[in-house]
Amino acid sequence: MYKKFFITGASCKIGQSFIEMLPKDSTVFKPSKKEVNFENLSDIKKLKKKIISSDVLILLHSIIIPKPHLKKNFAEKIKQLKVNLLSTLEIVEMALKYNKRAKIFILGSESGKKGSYDIMYALTKTALHKYIEERKILFPDQQLVGIAPSTIIDGQITLKRKDKKNLERSINLNPKKRGIFSNEISRLIYSLVFFNTNYISNVVIDVNGGKFSRM
Repeated sequence: MYKKFFITGASCKIGQSFIEMLPKDSTVFKPSKKEVNFENLSDIKKLKKKIISSDVLILLHSIIIPKPHLKKNFAEKIKQLKVNLLSTLEIVEMALKYNKRAKIFILGSESGKKGSYDIMYALTKTALHKYIEERKILFPDQQLVGIAPSTIIDGQITLKRKDKKNLERSINLNPKKRGIFSNEISRLIYSLVFFNTNYISNVVIDVNGGKFSRM
């Protein structure tokens, strides 16, 4: 049974919903912004003991800067690169090296497949997806899985979007005629953790309601 959980971005609705489902004797470490700055990769080393002692790592942290790519300054682009990609890679590499039974689940995005109005966000997610698919686990009991949802209808990023017409059009084009809810994603992660899915590894699971079906 898995009892020790390391969750970044745990204050989001996905994280909150997942934590509510856990057995009461679970231990959850949720690094706050005060404990770690994901722009400062050296901060992640401070989390080493928690990372390598956790049974399950769920990495949900991410940022989006709603500006056209050409209007972002260099510092904003680097910030997205560090937070959305490099910080996650640092955590995963540490877990794979020192934790022989690490189960790692990473929140990606359909933007990594189709692009986004925030192209820098999409590029970091594309690279993250490729890393998940290519990074070989080091021990048989390890697991590395990505979840790439479409529009998270109750997610903070979606609620802050100003391009409401683009959002509405995207939802209407989906065969399900809706976006996905945070608790649907958390239930998927929960099932991957607790229902003997260890053989599923190095894949990014698209959760998009069949949005890209063509026939």
